[in-house]
Amino acid sequence: MTEALQSLLAWINAHPNWALWLLFAITFCDSLFIVGAFVPAALPLFAIGALVALGALELWPTLLLAAAGALVGDTLSFWLGHRYGERLFQARFFLRHPEIVVRARRFFERYGPYSVLLARFLGPLRAVTPALSAAAGMPYWKFLLADGIGACAWACAFIVPGVVFGASLGLAAEVAGRLASLLLALLVGLWLALWLTVVITRRTSALASVWIPRLLAWSQQRRAAGRHGLALIDDELPESPALAVLAVLLLAIGAGLLYLVAGVHLHHYPMRIDGAVFQWLRDLHTPWGLSLARRLLQMGEWPVYVPVAAVVFVSLLALRKPRAAAHWLAALAFGGAITAGLYATPLLQPPYHYFDAGAPLAARSRDLILATIIYGFLPVLLASGRSPSLRTLLYGISSLLLLLLLFAHLYLGLQWFSVAMLLVLFGLVWVALLGLGYRLHHPDMVRTRWVALPVALSFVVALAWRWQQLDIPPPRPPPHYQTITEADWRNAPARPRFPTQRQDAAGRLRQPFTVQWAGALSDIDARLRAAGWQEPAPLAATQMLHWLTNSTAVGELPVLPQVHAGEHPALMLRRPIDETHQYFIRLWPSHYRLDDGRPIWVGNVSLQEARSFHRLLRYPVATDFDPPLADLVAALPDTEHRQVASVWLLW
Repeated sequence: MTEALQSLLAWINAHPNWALWLLFAITFCDSLFIVGAFVPAALPLFAIGALVALGALELWPTLLLAAAGALVGDTLSFWLGHRYGERLFQARFFLRHPEIVVRARRFFERYGPYSVLLARFLGPLRAVTPALSAAAGMPYWKFLLADGIGACAWACAFIVPGVVFGASLGLAAEVAGRLASLLLALLVGLWLALWLTVVITRRTSALASVWIPRLLAWSQQRRAAGRHGLALIDDELPESPALAVLAVLLLAIGAGLLYLVAGVHLHHYPMRIDGAVFQWLRDLHTPWGLSLARRLLQMGEWPVYVPVAAVVFVSLLALRKPRAAAHWLAALAFGGAITAGLYATPLLQPPYHYFDAGAPLAARSRDLILATIIYGFLPVLLASGRSPSLRTLLYGISSLLLLLLLFAHLYLGLQWFSVAMLLVLFGLVWVALLGLGYRLHHPDMVRTRWVALPVALSFVVALAWRWQQLDIPPPRPPPHYQTITEADWRNAPARPRFPTQRQDAAGRLRQPFTVQWAGALSDIDARLRAAGWQEPAPLAATQMLHWLTNSTAVGELPVLPQVHAGEHPALMLRRPIDETHQYFIRLWPSHYRLDDGRPIWVGNVSLQEARSFHRLLRYPVATDFDPPLADLVAALPDTEHRQVASVWLLW
């Protein structure tokens, strides 16, 4: 991912004009009559904003060209409405989707000229309102005024958040390319999950409204066949026998597919895609990423989902919704049965065991399917009979929870990619079958707030309790050291046994290591402080607000810890130069020690400068990783030193 981003940045830096013309084409097509309904411009504009923050494009030309493309597209749509009038809305597309024109007319009649401005932020209406306003006789000058304001506001609303994210991505990249890649992957994944939820919800509703009446009519004409095949959608037939048969079939199919994909007797090694996904995510491991994934993982552990399931059941009984409670028990029963069946299926060891990467605390990898069923079927119960907007909201929340849970399983190496996807798929298939039978057989209308509030409270309390358990650090094993003699170390410090550069994602080498220091860390810290080195600004929420200023001194700006081989530095100190510049030292354990027991630390001293990015973020940026160190080293009390090539030895 990082190579692709670098290639894109290089192309844009070499062809900035082409990039701006591409931006103009995107916003023009997004505003064009009918065409704009099929052009998802939000994500490209957000991405372009991130490229602005990374220095590939200038901010003001980008905003102006995006607004200009939108304005030209709307003007062409307005001309079409003025030229063809109401005939324009007799096209085949509108005959298939008459609701778009109906909504646009109501919106225009309610808000008048303001509808042109507001419609820019309302998806499909944006592609219809300009032509509709022209057909209704709106003067062009009035349209141009409203649309010009709307186009500028729309461009800023989608590009500026991308600039903010890009600036924060630059901050993350200053720490580690792993962290930047992880943030970008999570953001894109969450956006895709929400987008797919909206698309699938709308498409499924449209298909169901067409096919279910046809299948129902066929079932009622052929009762013998319908009793066995389509009882799930026929409200005159009980759905329980059909659900029981489908549950057994799904369990058999699921166990068989999982065994074919990852059966221990069929595969001695994981599939290529499974190994590739695990290695890619392992390359993105950072201490913060691992901590985040362990916390997200708790959503799929029994101390969290069992209280949620119990609160849902009790709430449904208290509201006197027996059918909903019965279907909830059916969902849990099948989830428990298939989970038990899968634990009996001999599969390959999970990635953390296979690659000896260390197991997360108390993790049960195949509980993923039960968590999928619980978090997937709950919105079905709450959304039955409700408005499409509420259904989309509930399904969207469920999708985000499942995506974050899936990410945690894969990031921590709890499950292979193909197995995890199959587990989630089987859970969602059961949710779909059970939900279909429930919604088409006189579903109970559940008061959403009376169930959602206690469920949310139980979820938050259980999750907070689990997180509190994670805050208790487990006992760490003693570090493993390799011993070398002091003579070997002084004469050959740059031999392959010592890293010469900081290792980032996939073992990529970043900043050079110019310091090797033998001694106890407390000793090193005391000597540095005696020579004028200071504690850096703490990484606290209140202190991070200084990143949003334009003139804060560099000493008050928190510096995020970088990562070397998956570890944060053991020591970080700063030495001020002026209000804008400072020296910064980072030391990591080398896992070597001298024969007298002194551990050897590796790291570097960098020159940092406080920089502002488009007046949005201000943070320290390393400008030189090989500053002159002779004076700094000479100022250290009771410290001997020696320079071998570019490496300084201190003891």
